[in-house]
Amino acid sequence: MAMPATAEIPGQEASAFQDAVAAWLAEDEGTALTDLAALAQGGNAAARILLALIDKTPALQGPWLSHQSRDARLELMRAPGGMSGRSWMTAAAAQVPVAGLWLQLWRVDAPIDLPLAFARADEPRAAREALVALAVRERRGFAGIADAPGYPDSLRFLVWREWLEDPDTAARVRTELALIPPGDPQRARIGTPPAPGALAEWLLSAPESAAIAALCTTRCPAAPGDCALAAHDALASHRALLVFGSPSEALIPSDVFHASPKGQSSLLRRILLAVDARGRRAQLARAEARDSCLADLLQSEAQRYIPRRD
Repeated sequence: MAMPATAEIPGQEASAFQDAVAAWLAEDEGTALTDLAALAQGGNAAARILLALIDKTPALQGPWLSHQSRDARLELMRAPGGMSGRSWMTAAAAQVPVAGLWLQLWRVDAPIDLPLAFARADEPRAAREALVALAVRERRGFAGIADAPGYPDSLRFLVWREWLEDPDTAARVRTELALIPPGDPQRARIGTPPAPGALAEWLLSAPESAAIAALCTTRCPAAPGDCALAAHDALASHRALLVFGSPSEALIPSDVFHASPKGQSSLLRRILLAVDARGRRAQLARAEARDSCLADLLQSEAQRYIPRRD
């Protein structure tokens, strides 16, 4: 498929957009989303993309938004039209090619090379998300794009499964395994999970785990390794970790997102969403047994979403 060249997204240089992003990262959700909605309605493509991605991602939706009525949420987050409004991504796709990539991702017939298009557009997190989505849909053909520029190192295991089916390529799996870090969770995909110490080191150093590293080194500095292992355990999904991060790295760089109050609260929220309400108590108890600091953070985050009675 055609891959758009990296380019600034129209509207992201506007001071009003930058101010809205700063407010969102600082957890001033009411101000940020209200301002982004006004910008989106005025034609700002960057605001349209960001609103659409927040609307699509529950972990990015903070307590202020969750406490709004359904009608208020629809009016704030979506373009007019239909019974429940329309995603702003559709309007943005008419303005900038990268928005069209997300629309393709959300369709079940997304092309196998979509991750490479995201990588070319400076959206590596979205590239990982596209690969995970394709795998969940039981697509094949990852070996065909394995050697292309932009294929994420953290999702080589999707290729390995196909290589192992062919005696001519099976040896490449052993070669790649010898090169990846000892703590890389991909090792568990072929039956050799990393030791806890090696996994903790990977969680605190790998780009794909920068969210956990930022949270644990900032909020639980006494024992960041224990915090990281507890967070990884509570998330209960290697794939979920790989796709978590800035909604759009072209709009909000990953390091900025992970260091922000919003980025860290969103990670906690994503961990909490790994279980339903019935499993929350067990999740928190397990976290407490592994690292009390992380458990306290999770408990505090959960409390923020409980509606207050006036």
